[in-house]
Amino acid sequence: MISVVIPTIRGREHHLRRCVDAYRTTAEEMPVELIEIHNRPTCGEAWAEGGAQATGDYIHFSADDLEPHPGWWKPAIECVKTGKLPCPRILKPDGTLESCGQWGTEMEDGVETNIARIPLLSRAQWEQGGWTIDQHYYTDNWVWHRGQELGYPTVVCRDYLFTHYYAAEGRLETIDDDWQLYVEAGGQF
Repeated sequence: MISVVIPTIRGREHHLRRCVDAYRTTAEEMPVELIEIHNRPTCGEAWAEGGAQATGDYIHFSADDLEPHPGWWKPAIECVKTGKLPCPRILKPDGTLESCGQWGTEMEDGVETNIARIPLLSRAQWEQGGWTIDQHYYTDNWVWHRGQELGYPTVVCRDYLFTHYYAAEGRLETIDDDWQLYVEAGGQF
């Protein structure tokens, strides 16, 4: 089973519905445990809380403005089984590329990258601890950083595929402060 942690806040209910419906319909034969974390101050705090509640063999950290594509979980789990972390291919709502290992760049499967957007970990990896940081932005960078520390490189998995709606409602304007906190915590890029 995959535990899917989805942070959300008031005013984004329509995004959450789309996200949850997509997870329910795209997991095919893999059971999912959907964990909605409501109204936490940061994504990192919500991911930590959801990870602590998760009971699945795998823990997937998502967001309410993401929509998974059919089969999204298969390449991610295969990647994790090889001792790596998956980095997805992410599309904009119009179908153009947002990122694939790097912003605005298509990369091939298996290419090592320095970001673990939309992370998925095994239960054993999660239990090693230190995967979340209590801030809103750069939480996915922190997963990459922690993976590097523990010997789990992050690689592109093109079929680990999502659409990102980049919802503006309630979006925090803390990106500069969060970068500073990330660096001060020992994060690198």
